[in-house]
Amino acid sequence: MWPYIISEENPTVEGYLEWAENQTDSIFRLKYEQIFLYLQAIINFRTGVRFNRPSLRLAGRRTVAPIWSARRHPIYRLIELADEEQRLRLRPEIDKLIQERIVTSRSKLSDQHQGHDAILEEINKTLKSLVPSIPSQRHWDIAARNYTKFLKLRTNLFNVIGYAESETRRPRMRPSFIAESQRFRDRIRKTQFVNPNADNRVFQDISGEWMLSEEMKRFGEIAHTKRIDFIKAKLTKETLLGFWQPIPIIREEADHQKTESLLTKSQILSIINSLTPSLSDSERFRFRGLSNKSRDDLVNSLQEIRNILSENSISTNTNI
Repeated sequence: MWPYIISEENPTVEGYLEWAENQTDSIFRLKYEQIFLYLQAIINFRTGVRFNRPSLRLAGRRTVAPIWSARRHPIYRLIELADEEQRLRLRPEIDKLIQERIVTSRSKLSDQHQGHDAILEEINKTLKSLVPSIPSQRHWDIAARNYTKFLKLRTNLFNVIGYAESETRRPRMRPSFIAESQRFRDRIRKTQFVNPNADNRVFQDISGEWMLSEEMKRFGEIAHTKRIDFIKAKLTKETLLGFWQPIPIIREEADHQKTESLLTKSQILSIINSLTPSLSDSERFRFRGLSNKSRDDLVNSLQEIRNILSENSISTNTNI
């Protein structure tokens, strides 16, 4: 908003929306889409969960859904499709009941609803604190059966000894969110990163290290098209989706995709064989006998293997 505010004597919301709609600068339009479309969708979804407002939850999910087809999120694509198909098959009154009961407020407060997966994760985290560092199945069984009793016992013990569970009082090693956000805003304004009126505009990231791909200029459009093609292919079971590639973020990734599209079948097999040793035994079993597959099937298998390795890497980093 800053470029508009400093260029107008009497800035208004309507004036900004009209001004933003007329901008042709690629970086500005990309950031506008990310902030006012996807970030707002995340805020809407979180508000929908917290206050149990199904319409906001569904609107947020559908707005973000194209991203699952744009990048490497095959599981979320299938989850979204399965949920939408189920909603179409359910009676309206049953669907409404499910949407109203899909979140729960354990405190009974109207603004503290949580998804059941988040509640289970909290319970699982507490259970882990009740078992030894190297637990056996017997330890898990005892902790699960006596979960409520253990929590009451621990609370009473902490009250007796005067111990309060809380976050550490040590000084933060990182700046606060407000300070970090302000610092980021200052940098954006200083570099004029999203100022469409700045001179010598280049389609690159804020550090200037990477050139963004041409596909990023049409990210939302391409993502929506990929999502529609995926849904049609899965529901009709008639359309062949062909091999799938994520929307490249940087120019190097786009060049790599173009180079890979020229690979022969034997070259693709060679790449797959170099990656499969990094998979688990069960995952490796799925990719046996690929030599009889078509080139498009091999490209799909190669992308699937990369998705698995990427997800395993994210999971490992999270656990660390």
